Amino acid sequence: MSEKRQQLMETAYRLFNRHGFHATGIDRIWAEAGSTKRTLYRHFPTKDALIEAVLLSREQEFFALLEGKLAGLEGRESRLHALFDGFGEWFGRSDFYGCNFINASAEFADSRHPVRKLVVAHKQVLLNWVREQLECSLLQATGICLLLEGAVVMAHSYQQPLALEQARSLALAVLCADGESPLLASCRQRLSGR
Repeated sequence: MSEKRQQLMETAYRLFNRHGFHATGIDRIWAEAGSTKRTLYRHFPTKDALIEAVLLSREQEFFALLEGKLAGLEGRESRLHALFDGFGEWFGRSDFYGCNFINASAEFADSRHPVRKLVVAHKQVLLNWVREQLECSLLQATGICLLLEGAVVMAHSYQQPLALEQARSLALAVLCADGESPLLASCRQRLSGR
């Protein structure tokens, strides 16, 4: 990747985080990157193409972080804890503004829009990755992803520092449920105790 392209993407990433995708104009991106409009459009024919490139770059960086945390670990529980540790590291970064994909989803509501399709694809990749890495059922992976997504929103939107640890505890219960809904298992336990 050329240095100029990388600089444009880094500037766009920073501005999209701080101001949103729609509110950030192309002119501001190329100006703050110390570039020209012509150079920007040579690398990215449309603003949507730039947004997609930024999101794909974030996806690669995000999964590299998570895979680094899980590398060499065995056992579902230890891998689950490493997954949450990876999210904790991400939450602690100075450029943490929540999930770029969740933010993009809010701004690109039309399910036919290419950016929205990229968001859906990313979330499906994350779901499948969690399922594979934790060797769990689709139901369990869905529950764990739901908890992770909720922790992201709580950590960013509500500045809730305990959200991730609360989600970790609940995710452990989901992982240990062995395919049965934790709520159903809890209800059965309560009913059998009567």
